[in-house]
Amino acid sequence: MAESVEHIISLSSHLCSQDLLSENDYQCRVQELIAILRRSSHSLLSDSVLTDLSPHEHTLPYLFVLLYQIDLARSRTRSALPDDIKPGGRLWFPAVQFLGDFKGPQVRFAGHEWRQLVNIILDAAECDSKAVLAVRVLSDAIMRLDQNVCEFSSLHARFLRLCLLSQSYSYALPVLDRHISSIHTNLEQPSRGGNGYLLASNSGANDCIAEAPGISPRLTHKDVAQYYLYGAMIYMALKEWDKALHWLSVVISLPVVNSVSKIMIEAFKKWVLVGLLRHGKLVTAPKIISSHVMKIYQAVARPYLSLADAFEKSDEQRLRTEADLGKSVWCADLNSGLVRQLFQAYDMFLVLKLCRVFSALTTKDIAGRAASSGLDSPAKIENLIAFLVMSGVLDARLLQKPCDRSFSMLRLPKSTQPHYCNRSKMRVGLVTKSHALKVLTYNSEECNNELKVGRENIDLVVRCQGWSGVTGKGSSKGSIDHAAFGVDEDMMGDLS
Repeated sequence: MAESVEHIISLSSHLCSQDLLSENDYQCRVQELIAILRRSSHSLLSDSVLTDLSPHEHTLPYLFVLLYQIDLARSRTRSALPDDIKPGGRLWFPAVQFLGDFKGPQVRFAGHEWRQLVNIILDAAECDSKAVLAVRVLSDAIMRLDQNVCEFSSLHARFLRLCLLSQSYSYALPVLDRHISSIHTNLEQPSRGGNGYLLASNSGANDCIAEAPGISPRLTHKDVAQYYLYGAMIYMALKEWDKALHWLSVVISLPVVNSVSKIMIEAFKKWVLVGLLRHGKLVTAPKIISSHVMKIYQAVARPYLSLADAFEKSDEQRLRTEADLGKSVWCADLNSGLVRQLFQAYDMFLVLKLCRVFSALTTKDIAGRAASSGLDSPAKIENLIAFLVMSGVLDARLLQKPCDRSFSMLRLPKSTQPHYCNRSKMRVGLVTKSHALKVLTYNSEECNNELKVGRENIDLVVRCQGWSGVTGKGSSKGSIDHAAFGVDEDMMGDLS
């Protein structure tokens, strides 16, 4: 029996020299080790082995030993979540240590066991009301599994939900700020070798985990909608209104057959409020939304649209009336915090509207024009203007007379348009969009290769069909005669 344990550890140690092995040899050795671990006697996987192994050097044996110890604790206590698994328990620290130090290339071959351990950690932390302890662990685990985080899995939405419960918004940003390029739905069977084992793909770790049947649940419309809704809520908590508005737009623009889901309706309500907080008006809905879906949104969100109409028309009295009448609605939809922030935004946009008209204003003039709002004193106006100037929303100067501190003058430059971002923010935005464009270009090229719609494939089809106008090897770029496709050259000449 001791020889079997030594054999397992020896196989695991050989995997550490990954650079010295070819890709096929590495896959075969990993698959062999997993097969031995899955059919090994449970007596081999003792607790003493767990203390002797390193999760980084012996990732797979450590994972199987840990899961077996969890099963023993469950059977002994007859509980799905025994105290040994909960935060502070005997098995909590080894599990956290593993998720923070495992090797991604090995774990992707044992996706079922890895996902099982992650779900156990999430359940234990959430059941013990200590979700914050699992947030950082899971964030590091997702990044370690796939540093590009380009594959969407069923863990993404649950991870964001955990961040919301624990109010650990910053830990979600490494995952949120990366673009998801593909979503697997388990509709295609992954390729397998002659021995029946799952073959690893070169696209990343999540590819193997998400495609393997029975490992990841089939992703549905609800999983995608929840992920983007949770992500928008995290950006809302961080007051990044542009990103929150974009993510909510994704949710309300999801394709539907007959009716919309509750998640989409909830996203639309938040989308109305976030648009007011960011732009001071009801923003234009994405054109991709069909007319019958938009009618449903308008019917179920009438209190929100009435509130937005009062805000946009600068009717402060009506705004407060609408807010008071809809208190039960905001509370039931968990949007009371956003509605309260509307009054702060109302004062800000009121000052910005005045700044677009006048080049110089006294604080008394602003207080007189905003008598019905919360800006009822020059001191409050000065604090608000100082906030707008320091945050970069407004380009202005606030002047005071040396002999009269109570008199303040707001002077604006010749360009009365407020600027919302400085040069450094614009540079960061350009770099981010450039990266997104590179990802989109790469994925479109891969899609063309898979669909066989590249230039070489089209030229080959044309030659096989015997169409005229195809030049030979000496032609430049293999031009195609437009007449062969029914295109009138005279018409094309007129257009040019």
